[in-house]
Amino acid sequence: MVDQKITFPSREWVSRYCSELSASEEYNKAGKGWKDPILFKVEEEAGLSLELSAFVLNLMDGKCLSVEFPVDAAKASAPFTIQATYDNWKKVIEGKINPTQAMLMGQLKVKGNMALLLRYSTAAIAMVKAAQRVPTQFLR
Repeated sequence: MVDQKITFPSREWVSRYCSELSASEEYNKAGKGWKDPILFKVEEEAGLSLELSAFVLNLMDGKCLSVEFPVDAAKASAPFTIQATYDNWKKVIEGKINPTQAMLMGQLKVKGNMALLLRYSTAAIAMVKAAQRVPTQFLR
Protein backbone atom coordinates (compact mmCIF):
# COMPACT_ATOMS: atom_id res chain seq x y z
CA MET A 1 0.00 0.00 0.00
CA VAL A 2 1.27 3.45 -0.90
CA ASP A 3 1.06 6.18 1.74
CA GLN A 4 -1.25 9.03 0.85
CA LYS A 5 0.74 12.19 0.18
CA ILE A 6 0.70 14.90 2.84
CA THR A 7 0.80 18.58 1.92
CA PHE A 8 3.94 20.51 2.85
CA PRO A 9 3.75 22.52 5.03
CA SER A 10 0.88 21.29 7.19
CA ARG A 11 0.37 20.17 10.77
CA GLU A 12 0.02 16.60 9.57
CA TRP A 13 3.28 16.79 7.57
CA VAL A 14 5.24 18.28 10.49
CA SER A 15 3.88 15.68 12.94
CA ARG A 16 4.83 12.86 10.58
CA TYR A 17 8.27 14.45 10.09
CA CYS A 18 8.83 14.52 13.86
CA SER A 19 7.94 10.81 14.02
CA GLU A 20 10.32 10.02 11.14
CA LEU A 21 13.15 11.88 12.89
CA SER A 22 12.67 9.92 16.11
CA ALA A 23 12.51 6.64 14.17
CA SER A 24 15.69 7.39 12.21
CA GLU A 25 18.72 5.54 13.57
CA GLU A 26 20.93 7.82 11.47
CA TYR A 27 19.41 10.97 13.02
CA ASN A 28 19.38 9.41 16.52
CA LYS A 29 23.15 8.97 16.27
CA ALA A 30 24.02 12.22 14.44
CA GLY A 31 21.79 14.37 16.68
CA LYS A 32 23.28 13.13 19.97
CA GLY A 33 24.16 16.11 22.15
CA TRP A 34 21.77 18.55 20.42
CA LYS A 35 19.52 20.19 23.00
CA ASP A 36 17.73 23.11 21.32
CA PRO A 37 14.43 23.63 19.54
CA ILE A 38 14.58 24.84 15.95
CA LEU A 39 12.04 27.21 14.42
CA PHE A 40 11.44 26.54 10.73
CA LYS A 41 9.86 29.34 8.70
CA VAL A 42 8.44 29.23 5.19
CA GLU A 43 8.43 32.69 3.63
CA GLU A 44 5.01 33.85 2.48
CA GLU A 45 4.76 34.27 -1.28
CA ALA A 46 2.07 35.79 -3.49
CA GLY A 47 -0.21 33.15 -4.96
CA LEU A 48 0.85 30.50 -2.45
CA SER A 49 -1.72 29.57 0.17
CA LEU A 50 0.13 28.05 3.13
CA GLU A 51 -1.69 26.15 5.87
CA LEU A 52 1.11 27.21 8.19
CA SER A 53 4.24 29.27 7.74
CA ALA A 54 6.19 28.26 10.85
CA PHE A 55 6.73 25.30 13.13
CA VAL A 56 9.08 24.42 15.96
CA LEU A 57 10.71 21.03 16.38
CA ASN A 58 11.72 20.35 19.97
CA LEU A 59 14.85 18.28 19.42
CA MET A 60 16.90 16.55 22.10
CA ASP A 61 19.74 14.03 21.74
CA GLY A 62 18.72 12.71 18.32
CA LYS A 63 14.98 12.61 18.96
CA CYS A 64 12.09 14.88 18.08
CA LEU A 65 10.22 15.24 21.37
CA SER A 66 7.35 17.39 20.12
CA VAL A 67 6.20 20.00 17.63
CA GLU A 68 4.73 23.44 18.17
CA PHE A 69 2.72 25.58 15.79
CA PRO A 70 3.12 29.30 16.61
CA VAL A 71 -0.06 31.33 16.17
CA ASP A 72 1.93 34.31 14.90
CA ALA A 73 4.94 33.24 12.83
CA ALA A 74 6.37 36.77 12.91
CA LYS A 75 6.58 36.71 16.72
CA ALA A 76 7.75 33.10 17.05
CA SER A 77 11.25 32.48 18.35
CA ALA A 78 13.62 29.69 19.28
CA PRO A 79 17.38 29.44 19.91
CA PHE A 80 17.73 28.57 16.21
CA THR A 81 15.65 29.72 13.25
CA ILE A 82 15.96 28.44 9.71
CA GLN A 83 13.96 30.35 7.11
CA ALA A 84 13.63 29.92 3.35
CA THR A 85 11.33 30.39 0.41
CA TYR A 86 8.87 27.62 -0.32
CA ASP A 87 10.85 26.64 -3.41
CA ASN A 88 14.12 26.35 -1.46
CA TRP A 89 12.45 24.19 1.22
CA LYS A 90 11.11 22.01 -1.59
CA LYS A 91 14.62 21.67 -3.08
CA VAL A 92 16.05 20.69 0.32
CA ILE A 93 13.34 18.09 0.95
CA GLU A 94 13.74 16.67 -2.55
CA GLY A 95 17.51 16.43 -2.01
CA LYS A 96 18.29 18.86 -4.83
CA ILE A 97 20.33 21.13 -2.54
CA ASN A 98 22.47 20.19 0.46
CA PRO A 99 21.17 21.88 3.63
CA THR A 100 24.63 22.84 4.90
CA GLN A 101 25.62 24.36 1.57
CA ALA A 102 22.23 26.10 1.35
CA MET A 103 22.89 27.70 4.76
CA LEU A 104 26.32 28.91 3.69
CA MET A 105 24.96 30.27 0.38
CA GLY A 106 22.03 32.06 1.99
CA GLN A 107 19.34 29.86 0.43
CA LEU A 108 18.44 28.91 3.99
CA LYS A 109 18.63 31.92 6.31
CA VAL A 110 19.88 30.99 9.76
CA LYS A 111 19.61 32.77 13.10
CA GLY A 112 21.52 31.27 15.99
CA ASN A 113 24.96 29.81 16.59
CA MET A 114 26.12 28.93 13.07
CA ALA A 115 29.28 27.21 14.34
CA LEU A 116 27.15 24.85 16.43
CA LEU A 117 24.83 24.15 13.50
CA LEU A 118 27.79 23.34 11.26
CA ARG A 119 29.10 20.85 13.84
CA TYR A 120 25.81 18.99 13.33
CA SER A 121 25.96 18.95 9.50
CA THR A 122 25.65 15.14 9.55
CA ALA A 123 22.45 15.52 11.55
CA ALA A 124 21.17 18.03 8.97
CA ILE A 125 21.64 15.43 6.22
CA ALA A 126 19.86 12.83 8.37
CA MET A 127 17.02 15.32 8.90
CA VAL A 128 16.62 15.71 5.13
CA LYS A 129 16.55 11.93 4.69
CA ALA A 130 13.82 11.73 7.35
CA ALA A 131 11.85 14.44 5.52
CA GLN A 132 12.18 12.43 2.32
CA ARG A 133 10.45 9.49 4.02
CA VAL A 134 7.34 11.62 4.53
CA PRO A 135 5.12 11.11 1.46
CA THR A 136 4.97 14.75 0.41
CA GLN A 137 2.58 16.66 -1.83
CA PHE A 138 4.04 20.03 -2.75
CA LEU A 139 1.82 23.01 -3.53
CA ARG A 140 3.67 23.53 -6.82
